[in-house]
Amino acid sequence: MMKYEKVWITIPTYWGDCGTPENPPCIDFDHPTAPDGNETLSRTMESICGLPGDFSILVILAVTHKEYLETVRKRVRSILAPYQRRKRLYLAAQEEVDQINIIVNQSRYSTLKQPFLKLDSYGNIRNVQLFVPYCLGADYLVGIDDDEIIEDADYLRKTVAFLTAEGGAGGLAGPYHDREGDYRIKGAEALEPLGNLFLKKNYFMNEAMKKSMRRSPAVHPNVIAFGGNMVFTRKTVSLVCHDPYIPRGEDYDYVINALMKGIRFYFHPEAGIVHLPPDSTGSQAGDNIRKLMADVRRFIYMSVKLEMHRHYFPNEYFDSSLLKPYPGAFAVESDELIKQGKIALRTRYPDAMDERVVEDFVDQAAAEAPGRVKEFFEYRELWKKRLPLHADNRRVKEKLESMELQ
Repeated sequence: MMKYEKVWITIPTYWGDCGTPENPPCIDFDHPTAPDGNETLSRTMESICGLPGDFSILVILAVTHKEYLETVRKRVRSILAPYQRRKRLYLAAQEEVDQINIIVNQSRYSTLKQPFLKLDSYGNIRNVQLFVPYCLGADYLVGIDDDEIIEDADYLRKTVAFLTAEGGAGGLAGPYHDREGDYRIKGAEALEPLGNLFLKKNYFMNEAMKKSMRRSPAVHPNVIAFGGNMVFTRKTVSLVCHDPYIPRGEDYDYVINALMKGIRFYFHPEAGIVHLPPDSTGSQAGDNIRKLMADVRRFIYMSVKLEMHRHYFPNEYFDSSLLKPYPGAFAVESDELIKQGKIALRTRYPDAMDERVVEDFVDQAAAEAPGRVKEFFEYRELWKKRLPLHADNRRVKEKLESMELQ
């Protein structure tokens, strides 16, 4: 029987609001919890602490506005207090991340101009969830989000035990189920006749899920990944980081980054969790203009990254057909995505975005992508070289250990 002492479950929790034109959010979360609103973290904690095993839990607190941090930190600590005696529980917020960066930047091998860790994007937040457990000796990291519950008492056995037995797997992902137990996005089949890739996205996602849920053998290599239901091996974390510049879809993007290093993720249809986002219209959160804009940026960026990767790292080549049907449907020339992105925004939100705004937004996304891709390629090499050094840094370990709630 596995005891799971080297297993960590990580939970990013997102708080704040959409802000105002005068005070926009520093990061645009899908559905942050209002500082004084109804929270879902306690529900997630209760389900996780009910799992058998002596694992550790890391909660990562991110806020949309700095002025919320002190209030939210107190509230999150209050939520976590009942669980401190049930599991080893750690909390990381901006203060802890700043302190880690000071130590990292003062080290003799540092040449960093930017902080090594940040909480200003989904990708950066996910990197904190990899960094902390890795440096504290984790062999397996499980990513769960704060709007989910794990009802299956065998979840860790199905995931961690599989990775232990399957030496060729770099990680594992499982499905999201909604309140009704469905893994599909409701209404997505009706999108099949649409010609626009962005407006048809949920259809592609459903097709990928249906094929994977019915595939034989049941557990198989795949690119499907949901950030709130992913398991990483220590070796994978040492070689692959999240992309700080992907505006959303950092989960699927991580699997692509792993493929660049020859690492395969597997999909386990029976390792499901229950996803309960507050604006759910199925197994995924509902669409809106902010999410569509982020998807346009995301897939243009993904296309440019694949193009530049083939050019600059031919020795890391992988067959992009592995990404089909999703997100491979968007693995087309970036010029085509620019055109379709403009059409999608004008079609879906004609009253909210006039022609000039659409043109400027999409053109800017395309113009920024190559520079950010280059920065990502630099960051991933830095991650691979420096992460083992940080894990051996006594001061880093002491600071991380001090994050345990007593």
